[in-house]
Amino acid sequence: MTAVALIVMLVVGVVIGIFVGPSMMPSQGGMSTVTTTVGGGEANAIGKLKVGLILPITPEDYSWNYQADKSIKLLGSQFGFNATVAENLFDGTKAEPVATQWASQGYNVIIGQGIQYQDMFIKIAPQFPNTLFLCVDCFKGGHDGTDPSNVGDVWWYMADGAYLMGLLAGNMTKTNKLGLIGGGRVPSIWAGHEAFKRGALHSNPNVQFIETWMPFSWADVAGAKKSAEQMADQGVDFIFSSGDGVDVGVRQAAAERNIMMTGVYADAAHLDPTHIMQSIVVHWDIAYLTALADYVRGDYKNIWLQADLFSGMVSLGEFGSLVPANYQAALLQAQFNIRLNSLPYTLDPTCFDNGNQPQCKP
Repeated sequence: MTAVALIVMLVVGVVIGIFVGPSMMPSQGGMSTVTTTVGGGEANAIGKLKVGLILPITPEDYSWNYQADKSIKLLGSQFGFNATVAENLFDGTKAEPVATQWASQGYNVIIGQGIQYQDMFIKIAPQFPNTLFLCVDCFKGGHDGTDPSNVGDVWWYMADGAYLMGLLAGNMTKTNKLGLIGGGRVPSIWAGHEAFKRGALHSNPNVQFIETWMPFSWADVAGAKKSAEQMADQGVDFIFSSGDGVDVGVRQAAAERNIMMTGVYADAAHLDPTHIMQSIVVHWDIAYLTALADYVRGDYKNIWLQADLFSGMVSLGEFGSLVPANYQAALLQAQFNIRLNSLPYTLDPTCFDNGNQPQCKP
């Protein structure tokens, strides 16, 4: 059987069950590759799938939506299918007619890029047992038996990458004041914020934090910019921005107020290398391909994936121009160590707003 290789730009990782040994060395983000192979028959079957992707806003955010759109198009060009992408469907209510129409038209895999689509998928999935509904940033799906088996979950574990961003911020701040700006306060984003704080305190016990969440959630570009400006007025010189339109607003404020920041999801430092110090890059194409391959194999019930550094679905991006070489080397070594051993603690999603449980203590 011939094999079709999908080349995914990563540093290292475990990808779809294949452990790639030669790349297991600290290196600059995006400079080495991991090769994932799919059998020729499976590749042909993937090329015939009807795939839909639902986005809450648009790929112009160069963040959550951009990376999802880029990932599905990468797979489409590799395997030959044409994915349908629906944009600006911010919540499940708006997305339900689209998802229902697609499923009625025989779409094989429908991806909802956000936890806001989970309840909608759970509602309509039983009507379309031959469709896989893949919910990204969801943690309580079919893996625990409570949801329809054709609702799969990709849990976005921001914590390990955010911990690295905190290490960098703690070292680079001059004022010892760090900001955190989030969109929707959901378990994955909460875990990222908490891990960022732990990383920053690990590298600099003197740091203080100012944290805020956008009332209009992920798409609130103007609100995020205003919050970043207010933080700069209070002496914050480094902001952790946790994605989507929030990243857009913080990028604008960082450039205007000459402060540092890190972003999430897409490799964004090249957009403004004097203000964007680093990004957590999420390779959704690996998660999507895993689900598509499972679908054509008939093994798509109760899918459960975790996107994190340890799995290889997450990596550091390029460094900003102001990050010293010794900080770069230290951060890459920390990434390497986490990939070998995972984080020394766990930020379980069940700890969200319930931190008194024994497993939730720092």
